[in-house]
Amino acid sequence: MKKKRIKIKSKEITYYESRDNGQAVVLVHGLSSCSSIFIRQLIDSVLSYKFRLIAVDLLGHGNAEISDKPENDYTIKGLSDFLIDFNDSLGIKDAVYVGHDVGANIIIEALKKLNNPLGLVLLSAIPFTNPISMDMFLDKDLINLLSKAGIDDSEVHQMAALFVEKDTGYPDFIPEIIRKADLKTREFFFDSIKKGDFEDQVKIIQNLKIPIATYIGEYDQIFSLEYLKSIKISGLWKNNIQVIKDAGHIFFYENPADFNVSFEDYLNNVFNK
Repeated sequence: MKKKRIKIKSKEITYYESRDNGQAVVLVHGLSSCSSIFIRQLIDSVLSYKFRLIAVDLLGHGNAEISDKPENDYTIKGLSDFLIDFNDSLGIKDAVYVGHDVGANIIIEALKKLNNPLGLVLLSAIPFTNPISMDMFLDKDLINLLSKAGIDDSEVHQMAALFVEKDTGYPDFIPEIIRKADLKTREFFFDSIKKGDFEDQVKIIQNLKIPIATYIGEYDQIFSLEYLKSIKISGLWKNNIQVIKDAGHIFFYENPADFNVSFEDYLNNVFNK
């Protein structure tokens, strides 16, 4: 795995690559997170050998610089434009795009400009209707915490606890990456969602002609599995939502043994057609 730097939108950002060539798999984290959330995929001996895994820090997250124009760059359109620019700068084409949480929503917004995507993977993510439905959340009050710009230390730990199964200790690095994210990312992203400044993503995925894999942790504390099941996805891989047992919102970190095997199976299915 190599750590690299590149300028996107005149700002230096960090990304990780498991190898320099091969079939590309682009991993996009959500808000209050960063590329290191995918560490257990990036260093997996099979995945990292077979595929060119690329995990990027979105602007304002991780080791990426913060924006001078947060009101533009941290919206869903702004972050999708960032992803398109990153994709073009690396010359990525014919890739599978993998998004965790709203990282998936950023990908869906950008999808038509991503140079022939071959597959889409949603990790603990739900495509947004426009206007957005609060029924997607297990607790509708969660949006107040998740979209809050300034959060104190208690709220940092409250947010970190949502990443994993309830009453389970979260990894030490989670509060650190939450604190590292530019506080304005949450504010402007969710403002743009509330304003409806995005395409209806359920309609987008219903018209896609690529295989879509959808995963969620058995004990996800944020999103409703029942709501996710209500969305008709015509290209749903294996005609079912993949539920990873004994894990929460970051199931791919909590239970990589189960997820990575299934993920490899999906990637083999997409790239070997």
